[in-house]
Amino acid sequence: MARPLRLAYENATYHITARGNRRENIFYSDKDKSVFLEKMNETFNKYSFTCYAYCLMDNHYHLFIKTPHANISEGMHYLNASYTNWFKAEHKIVGVIFQGRYKSILVDEDSYGLKLSAYIHLNPLRARVVDDLYEYKWSSFLDYVRKRKSIAGLSAEFILRQFDEDIEKARRRYKRFVLENIDMDNPLGDSYRGMAIGSEEFVERIKEKIKSLGIKREVTETKIAGTCSAEEVIKSIMRRFGVNRQEIFRKRRGNIYRQLALYFIKRYTMLSLKEIGEEFDMDYAAVSQSCKRFEELVKRDRSALRMKAAIEKELN
Repeated sequence: MARPLRLAYENATYHITARGNRRENIFYSDKDKSVFLEKMNETFNKYSFTCYAYCLMDNHYHLFIKTPHANISEGMHYLNASYTNWFKAEHKIVGVIFQGRYKSILVDEDSYGLKLSAYIHLNPLRARVVDDLYEYKWSSFLDYVRKRKSIAGLSAEFILRQFDEDIEKARRRYKRFVLENIDMDNPLGDSYRGMAIGSEEFVERIKEKIKSLGIKREVTETKIAGTCSAEEVIKSIMRRFGVNRQEIFRKRRGNIYRQLALYFIKRYTMLSLKEIGEEFDMDYAAVSQSCKRFEELVKRDRSALRMKAAIEKELN
């Protein structure tokens, strides 16, 4: 079955959700959730996302975000990959963390934004994690009803001003609206082809975008910069050369496998030099220097050149 078409355009608004592989937890502790919020902040700042609402549950998360630029895939890859790398290193685990690709549905923020934000915030009550939403700090609900700013990229005013221009009055009315709709149906249930939800006019505009020449299916087979995870690079080296993970991470002068990993993680992933350095217990400047040395090595060493070509083939 073909995967759903993923649309990206300026000022698009999405409901995003991602679950743990086999519905396993993606957060083991409050520390994990705190780190994910930090990664969200970093992502929203890097890709200029605006967050209208979010909720972190133990085995999945919800985001309601707006993208001023057509870069939803790049931003979400960065968020999930950077958290995955941290999570696996923190808990010393291997394997897949998230269940396939994140799911995204385009949202008509004007007609569905209010209802969607409430649906997202009600997750802990529906799952019976808490009896009172004020007890749950891992969603943006408290940002809506209190003077709290849990992440810098959050903007509650768009939704709140639908109740009143006076923000304090709007907070009280929003709280009442949410609690009165505990049993609401999933507002995304009537989406168009699992791809968009909104007014008839909004859906028609989406249909026109699909027909336009500027909309393409997401690249799935060809690797481009920023569409690969560090774990994929490491596994490619292990598979191609029959070495174990310990050998790749071993701090040893002239360790070609370590050099390969650093070079391709820098080239193919969205990780910063600092984040790569944290993975390999190195200073960010040392990561950059190692990559430059490897580039010089392949110019004069045929064996290193062949190894580089082999990993490029694996990743592509």
